[in-house]
Formats: sequence, C-alpha cells, structure tokens
Amino acid sequence: MRRAILIQVLIVLAILAIIGGVGAYAYNNYMFYSTDDAQVNGQIVNISSPGSGQLATLSVKQGDKVNAGQTIGAVSVAGATGQSSTVDITSPISGTIVQVPAVQGQGVAAGLTVAQVTDLGNINVVAYVDENTINNVSVGQQVDVKVDAYNSTTYNGHIQQIVKATAGSFSLLPTQDNASGNFTKVGQRIPVIVTINGNGGNDLLPGMSASVTIHIH
Repeated sequence: MRRAILIQVLIVLAILAIIGGVGAYAYNNYMFYSTDDAQVNGQIVNISSPGSGQLATLSVKQGDKVNAGQTIGAVSVAGATGQSSTVDITSPISGTIVQVPAVQGQGVAAGLTVAQVTDLGNINVVAYVDENTINNVSVGQQVDVKVDAYNSTTYNGHIQQIVKATAGSFSLLPTQDNASGNFTKVGQRIPVIVTINGNGGNDLLPGMSASVTIHIH
C-alpha cells in the first residue's frame, strides 16, 4: 500500500516538474529573445597616403594610441622640377592603431592604406535577429550582452538601431538562384545594433564573438 502511494506521489511530482519546466520555457520565450549570432562591432578607418612616392617615415605600430590630426608618417613626393617634397600623413580620428600594412621605405600610391585605426571607446554589438521575432524587437529595449573572451562579465545595453535590411542583402554572393527556377525559402536575419554601457575594464575589439539576450516584454 505504501509503495503504491509512493509511486503515485512520484508520478505527481514528475508531472509537476514537467509542467514547471514547460512553464519556465514558455515564460522565457515570452520575456526574452536570445541569440549567439552576434559580434562586437567598431568602425575601422583607413589612414591613406595623400600622394604617390616613397613612404619616408612611419612612426606608429599596432596598438599605438593616436589623436585626430596627429602625424603618423610622411610621403616623399617628386615635384614637377625634379625636386622632392614631403607630405604628412595624419590620422583622421582619435583611437588605437589596429593594423599597419605598410613598411617605411616602400613605394606608395595615392590612396594606399598605410595604417588602420579604430576608436575602442565607441564600440557596439551587432546581433542578428530572426525575421519571425523582429516584430517584438524595438529601439530602446534592454539587452544583456556576453562576450566570449570575457565570459564572466555581463554587459548592459539597449537597442540603438534596427537595420532596415536583412543580413543577406549585404552579402556579396546571392543566397538563391532565381535563374534556375528553383526557390527554397530561407529564414532571414535582421541586424540589430546594440549600444553597451561601458566595457567593464576589458578591451572589446571589433570582430569578437558575443551573445545577446533582448528583453522583449
């Protein structure tokens, strides 16, 4: 008799656990939208040679901090009379040098990239939201962000912008072949720009993998 009662109690507890799990899943889906299809984003600006000639000097390396208008090098340009003159290369923004593809002494053409700079103080996160959920997403909603490199830190932010095009619209390669007459419907993703409140003392670099949880209700 006691064994039968115990079995009944266990069955009831199992049913309650299942109901609780389903309820928690439904609640989380209603309140939040989560995706790990996200990455840290920052504007990387090219510092280009102002003219054709020889890269006479180049005074920066990867990781250096620069100010807007700061001279980072100079190009020796041949004049019409055969005499050469030097033209300064300056950074258009304040930030951190992330790439230096040029080498002092090499020949350069006008517009050639000699260095790249980004403002690490102006970093955001781009998350790609399923098109079936985008109607529940709006500007200003609270967002929790985790960056894979700093998994123990949760960054708080909010949705700054919902891009008015799908991610596939920016792809260099088409996602379907209309000429063949065959069409397969593919779920699209919408890029959402998330502003985060500070970097938590960590170096958040463009391209780092991230995951986001959007508070949709």
